[in-house]
Amino acid sequence: MYRDPRQVLRAHGIWSKKHFGQNFLIDPSAPDRIAAAGGAGPEDVIFEIGPGVGTLTRALAQRAGRVIALEYDTDLVPVCRAELADCPHVEVRAGNVLDVDWAALAAEVGRPLIVYGNVPYHLSTGILTGLLEVPAAWRRACFLLQREFARRAAASPGDKECSALSAAVALGCHATLALEVPAQSFHPVPKVDSAVLVLERRERPAVDVEPRAFRTVVRALFAQRRKMARKALKAVHADPEALLAAAGLDPTRRGETFTVEELGALARALDSA
Repeated sequence: MYRDPRQVLRAHGIWSKKHFGQNFLIDPSAPDRIAAAGGAGPEDVIFEIGPGVGTLTRALAQRAGRVIALEYDTDLVPVCRAELADCPHVEVRAGNVLDVDWAALAAEVGRPLIVYGNVPYHLSTGILTGLLEVPAAWRRACFLLQREFARRAAASPGDKECSALSAAVALGCHATLALEVPAQSFHPVPKVDSAVLVLERRERPAVDVEPRAFRTVVRALFAQRRKMARKALKAVHADPEALLAAAGLDPTRRGETFTVEELGALARALDSA
C-alpha cells in the first residue's frame, strides 16, 4: 500500500536533509512506472540505491524475488525497515553506495544485479562510472536522475549533448530515456525536472577496444571539447596528429563530433602506440 512520504516523515519526526540531496517521490503513480521501466522479474535480485522511506522499494518488492536497499542516512534506515516490515524478502542496509564492491555483491547474491535508484545529482557521475567499470556485476540499471543529466548520459557520441560519460555509456550499454518525472512529483520540490534512465548492459562492448585506452582518449577529448582533436590529445600523446592519422581521422575535428566507432579507432591507435 502506498504511503505518502511526507506523512511517514512527520510520523517519525524527520525532515528532508538538503545536504544529502534528498527529494522524496510523492507522486503515487510514479513508483510502479519506475519499477516497470527496469523490467525486473521474480527471478531477479534488485539493489536499490537510497530507498529513503521505502516508497519505490515497495513497488520493487512486488516484482522481484529479493531486494537489497542501501540507505546512507542513518536516521532513515529504521524508518525504511519499519515501513517494509511486511516484506520479508527486502533487506535494508546502511552504507554509502560509493563504497559498494559491485563484484562482491553480485557474487554474494549469485547473479548479476538489477540496480535502481533515485540518485542525487552530486552522486550521479560517480555511481554510473563505478557500475560501468564492473559490467559483469549487473545486467540492467534504472535510475531516476535530473533530466538534463539523464539526457547527456543517454546521448550518442557525435551528438551535441555527448560527454565523456555518455561515450562510456555508449561503449558498454544500450541507453534509453524511459519516462519523465516533473519536479512537482517530489518533496521538497526541486528546481529541475527528472527522467528515468535505463541502461541495458551490452553482452560485449560496442567496439573492440582496451577500456583504459578508451577512457584515456575520451577524457582528453572532452576535457577540452571545443578544441580541435590534435590540440586536445596533446595531453596523452606526444604526436597527436600521427595518432589521428593512424586512426584515419581528421585532426581538425572536435572530439565531441566523433562517433563511438571513431573513438574506438583512436583508442586502438593509442594502445598500439
